[in-house]
Amino acid sequence: MSLNEQGFAVIDTPPLDEYVLGEFETLPLDPYTGSTQRYRRFSQFRLVHDGAWKLELLPHRHFAQPRQYNDLVGGQLRTLEPLTTDPTPLIAAGAEALGLDRDIVWQLNVHQCRVVSTPEIEGVAAPEGPHRDGHRYGIVAVTRRHNISGGETQLMPLGGGEPFFRTTLQDGQAIAFDDRLMFHHVTDIEHLTDEGGHRDVWLVAVNPWDERRYGVEYEAAVLAGAKA
Repeated sequence: MSLNEQGFAVIDTPPLDEYVLGEFETLPLDPYTGSTQRYRRFSQFRLVHDGAWKLELLPHRHFAQPRQYNDLVGGQLRTLEPLTTDPTPLIAAGAEALGLDRDIVWQLNVHQCRVVSTPEIEGVAAPEGPHRDGHRYGIVAVTRRHNISGGETQLMPLGGGEPFFRTTLQDGQAIAFDDRLMFHHVTDIEHLTDEGGHRDVWLVAVNPWDERRYGVEYEAAVLAGAKA
């Protein structure tokens, strides 16, 4: 499988076991979004194909984005707790959807996130607004929508504008896309009843190893305000 002419594909993802599903309940608060609506874990990996897609967990480091791609919280080193689960089945499905070259090494950033909406908490899913992240490819995979409306995924031309594609990803669906070709966004979620609701997702950034967003040199460049 590969991306369509517009540079994206919607796919079904492998089912998750009860342990992985339960780990969404343990996600720590992401302290960098300015509110209490987002919970997150983050890890980085090396991805190779050797008969099958294989992930190698890299030593845990900070999460960093250049300010040019995220003027809300870019330009700093964010300290997040690592994943407690193995995302290999999801990554393998995403790699096939993207049509990744099996002969080169890839570097991945993988985020496990929950965005909540309650009568007291606004369910802001993408506080930075429509954007691209400065990677080769991206994957957004929805694990579970609980008691919510909204959360529509939108793809739009570079620089923003009216979406050329929009969909509300359901449980077990993902969108894979070429981050160089488009902006992406997701609308806020809204709880359906006063008990509140949430949207559980995986966010995956994919780069060739020689363009990796990992390590001391990359973090120094982000802090220095270098463009990526």
